[in-house]
Amino acid sequence: MLLREVLDQPRLKLALLTGVEGREAPVTRVYVTDLPDPSRYLAGGEVVLTGLMWRRGPEDSEVFVAACAAGKVTAIGAGDAVFGSIPADLVEACARHGIPLFEVPVEVSFREIVDAVNPSLWAQRASGLATVLGRQRGLVAAMAAGARLADLLPPVAADLGLACWVFSPTGRPIAGTEAAPPGGELARAFLAATRLPRTAGDGRYALVGVPGRPEHRLASWFVAFEADPEAPSGLPDGAEELVSLVALERAQLDEVVRVERRLADSLGRQLATGAGAADLRAGALSCGLEPESTFVAVVAALTGLRTPPDLTVAVLEEALRAVSAHAAVTPLPDQAVLGLVTAPPGVDVPAALRAAVDALTPGLGTGRLAIGVSAPAVGVATLPGAVAEARHAHRSAHGRTAVVCSTELASHQLLLARVPADAREAFRERLLGPLVAYDQAHDADLVRTLAEFLECGGSWSRCAERLHVHVNTLRYRISRVEALTGRDLGRFEDRVDFFLALRLSR
Repeated sequence: MLLREVLDQPRLKLALLTGVEGREAPVTRVYVTDLPDPSRYLAGGEVVLTGLMWRRGPEDSEVFVAACAAGKVTAIGAGDAVFGSIPADLVEACARHGIPLFEVPVEVSFREIVDAVNPSLWAQRASGLATVLGRQRGLVAAMAAGARLADLLPPVAADLGLACWVFSPTGRPIAGTEAAPPGGELARAFLAATRLPRTAGDGRYALVGVPGRPEHRLASWFVAFEADPEAPSGLPDGAEELVSLVALERAQLDEVVRVERRLADSLGRQLATGAGAADLRAGALSCGLEPESTFVAVVAALTGLRTPPDLTVAVLEEALRAVSAHAAVTPLPDQAVLGLVTAPPGVDVPAALRAAVDALTPGLGTGRLAIGVSAPAVGVATLPGAVAEARHAHRSAHGRTAVVCSTELASHQLLLARVPADAREAFRERLLGPLVAYDQAHDADLVRTLAEFLECGGSWSRCAERLHVHVNTLRYRISRVEALTGRDLGRFEDRVDFFLALRLSR
């Protein structure tokens, strides 16, 4: 309903005193008040009717009209009952603020105006609601038939006369009506916002979140609209309908992801229990990963935040989207998360992950996100070694956000990670098996003595002090180690072998 449709009703006898240019403005409701500052009760588009009971002097008109202007009302209707006519100071204040002002004669009650306007407003709202409901039913049916957001958003937005874009928390474009604005800048504004909706990009865009599972901004999508400067939130009319369309797509995707995570959990259990190549191959295929591909393992941990338990999984899934559309992500027993992804040719995986982590940083608050990345590994048989590399790289990650690749580190752990599991087990058993068996039979503590001896660099006195034994007792134990294993701890090569075997046993 437009303001002129209210003013042009003959039986109301309303006289427009100022603001003729506002006759075509829309009216959302009629609000009656005699508060000196009604701004807290205004949502925009109202016709405010007042009996002027708030006016004690000319200066009060400026206060009242300024409050109405801040609330973006469409017009003010003032009654004649108190003063017999409209005070000139009220007319001047309305003219200054660009608000249409009309006079309500004494013989016309505010109830008559409300009764004349409301039926038209209700009829228009009912018609609009029917249109929205019909469109929503069509969208639900289309999505059930397989249509996706990227197909549906442009025509629905065009029907509503809106431009909008959907982004992930890293700024990755998901759908939109035309060439998208820079997603990275908008994503940073979305993640850092203290409340939503909010405007960004120098006020050009209005941002609103679309939560998924888990409900955290780091795991949410957001929709960017071309901002309406007349709307308090910046959101244009019809934005809510498009947001509900995006929410429907997100809900469907969350169901798909829930199934994919169960399959990834199965592959994670196979890796944890030392499953053979055949089982790993089947597990990779179930996750959509080609078994003979070049893989990269990624271990991540998000700490320092009170977050849902699966937030780290969602964050790593989003970060890995910068590498490939297909990844398997599963929790690890130590609160970390494992991700397996196929590395496309020519893609610098650590660099892509660093860019994704940098994009997510504004949403971390006091949290810390550490990621370890393995070197490329060809075929599923190499996955256990790649996971070990990623774990070691993760332990080396320091700082609020860090992405560390195993190729940047030098350590015997990386070398051991590449040795097949059966070879590692045979090496450990050959060196330490006799000592473990002797300890179990005689409660001799030879394995611990050997470890302490190597940790002390072969120093007899320091090792004896740490073990709280006499040096002669220590010499006897070491001689038993040498006799049982056939090795000489005076030789550097044998010390290295024992050191590696002890590391493999951890």
